[in-house]
Amino acid sequence: MAMLGGHQIHVTSEVPHHSVNITQYPVEDDISLTDNVERLPTAMTITGKILGPNAANIREKLVLAMMNGQQLDYIGRNAFRKVLIADIQTEHDFEVANGCRFTATLQQVRIAKPSYAPFLNDPVMMAQVKPTTSAGQQQLANKPAAGSPQMHTIRRGETLYSIAPKYGTTWQAILKLNPGIDPKKLQIGQKVRVA
Repeated sequence: MAMLGGHQIHVTSEVPHHSVNITQYPVEDDISLTDNVERLPTAMTITGKILGPNAANIREKLVLAMMNGQQLDYIGRNAFRKVLIADIQTEHDFEVANGCRFTATLQQVRIAKPSYAPFLNDPVMMAQVKPTTSAGQQQLANKPAAGSPQMHTIRRGETLYSIAPKYGTTWQAILKLNPGIDPKKLQIGQKVRVA
């Protein structure tokens, strides 16, 4: 008999998995070098039966806990705290009339919680937030009446690439509107059509 997330299940086998990642780098004449051993989460495969009149309900709750990433406690021959169900398989045959056989893999996890979460709804913190304004947003130049061309006077350091965003266009579109202009030889005071 065992408990998984507060549900009573009949476990016949528990197989804990303890493993690590070992980084290795080959060398010319000897065994590979190792400079790090990374501990992996402990996992455990359990096998058994879910029995009784609530067997289908318990199975559904365990599957739902797996899908929602709900942490559960397992107490059997081994105690396993704050685990997630990584997978669960059920077998429904004639030998288990009031339930099913199952195999599940449990994995220990630590879920990171942001340090700023408690402050999200704090009225004092919310009162200190500056209201949103349009300052800093790119302002497009005023567009002339429909049908009339819009001109721009080139200033020191400007290129077609730098003026295009001011008018909500691209430098290629400006170049098409001004077929005789060499974009590498723009002069200060030169008029360029932008729309």
